[in-house]
Amino acid sequence: MSTRKFDFFETKEISTFLKEHGYCVIKPQDHSLEAFRETAGKFGLIQFHTKSDKHGVVGGGEPINKDWQRFKDDYHGELSSDFFPHTDGSFLNGIAYVAGTAKKITPPKFVILQCVSKPEFGGDNFLVDGQKIYNDLRANHADTLKILMTSGSVTYCRDDLLSIDCAVFEKIDDTKLRIRYRYDSTAFIPEWASAAFKYIQTHYSTNERYMTPISLQPGDILVMDNLRVLHARHKFIDGNQQRKTRRLWIADDASTTFKNILDQSPVRRAMQPFENYNIAQSETAEHSFIEYTCGIHALSSKSLLNAHKEFDSAPEEL
Repeated sequence: MSTRKFDFFETKEISTFLKEHGYCVIKPQDHSLEAFRETAGKFGLIQFHTKSDKHGVVGGGEPINKDWQRFKDDYHGELSSDFFPHTDGSFLNGIAYVAGTAKKITPPKFVILQCVSKPEFGGDNFLVDGQKIYNDLRANHADTLKILMTSGSVTYCRDDLLSIDCAVFEKIDDTKLRIRYRYDSTAFIPEWASAAFKYIQTHYSTNERYMTPISLQPGDILVMDNLRVLHARHKFIDGNQQRKTRRLWIADDASTTFKNILDQSPVRRAMQPFENYNIAQSETAEHSFIEYTCGIHALSSKSLLNAHKEFDSAPEEL
């Protein structure tokens, strides 16, 4: 299956494709790091990563922080084995100061990935659309969806980061949700939610009807709605070549802002791990590059409020 690739200036076409599929592939202006940063920056404010360089790019320049290298096995992107469908930053649910303001640090809304070079064998990506998962669960498995929309159905712990008592499907507002999912050793599930959590892996993440294969060529830029789409990577062998990618996160601009109740600005040690995932400040970020709102959309006929009422009448499995 071939994936359509867009020129950078095809903004209407990119918006339409994103709305339908939750991702798009953009042809590079050139293969340089600068061109990649320029393209990615059009989608919003850059969110740093513990492995990123001073511009927020993982796989770009020298990483700012090197502490993570002592715990490489916790970072699956460093491995060559199969990387199951997941959303980036599932373990982010904390607080840090951004330009002097306390903000909630959450998973990015966009994950932007560029192929620099391909390995000799394997390493292609594939995507699973969370919108299709939600639609099927709502239509056919309301009891399972109810569990997955319950706070506390999953907790993620990766290295020094912890997002406790989250929901797999989180309500953003009355019409949108986000998915926070990864099926690996970072996930901790209470017994009452275990079967529902595994249901996504067994019925969707490994189901070819829900999978979209993506084969990027050097220079290609894959833009993914991280609030909606799970992404994955097949195992690979470098051989005589080496798999190299660049990755950049775009911050969720709907993130909550906090004010200290005593009107103070205390810096706590618990905030420090989240500071590595801070949000860059830029006066030139172009939020109107495309007309697209990230996330999973509830069926237009009923709001999420009505959906919750439906689930309240579903048989309790807890």
